[in-house]
Amino acid sequence: MEIRPYEPRDRAAVREVCRATAYDGDGAALLDPRLFTDLMTRAWTDFGAGPLWVVEQNGAVQGYLAGCFDLRRFAWLQAWCVVPPAVARALGAGLLFRRAFRRLLAGLPRFLVASRGGPRLEDYPSELHIDLLPPVQGQELGTRLIEIFLKEASRLGVPGVHATVYEENEGARRFFEHLGFQPLGRRPAFRPPPADGRMEWKIVYGRKIDR
Repeated sequence: MEIRPYEPRDRAAVREVCRATAYDGDGAALLDPRLFTDLMTRAWTDFGAGPLWVVEQNGAVQGYLAGCFDLRRFAWLQAWCVVPPAVARALGAGLLFRRAFRRLLAGLPRFLVASRGGPRLEDYPSELHIDLLPPVQGQELGTRLIEIFLKEASRLGVPGVHATVYEENEGARRFFEHLGFQPLGRRPAFRPPPADGRMEWKIVYGRKIDR
């Protein structure tokens, strides 16, 4: 098992890990898998938005951690380099005609109202997300990835980092809490609502970084 920096040859594998682990492992439920993986990974794999490390086992990528130390640059990359072509491709592939997408649009006003306010992140300006396939979970690899990221953030003088997990993902919540992350608040999840119409939420966790 090896943790190493991302290389261009890892691109397809990182995208597959992202897809397979989406929605707590229910990647098949994605509205548009390519759109999802574009939005979640291209800023790193294609445009160098921040550090990206992969977990490799027997020559195969089994997980990754993507981090960001410059959220303004990340937002710019998403807005101008990632989102427009990704959405255009998805629309060209018939996204507008999918029932789940219409449900997503119908729930947009409620999502926007619920998004007002939210946790304050001035003290946690860095962000990370981490994905590991089931075969390599529970082997301290996630902890090692977080430690590598925190060490680099400390070197750069970053005061704090935040990460977001689905509220119902108790395993991910225990993982971050075990590593000293504290819940900062909630955000609504932007995805097609479940059949019962309830609002789904994400927990934003933050951790101060020792310098």
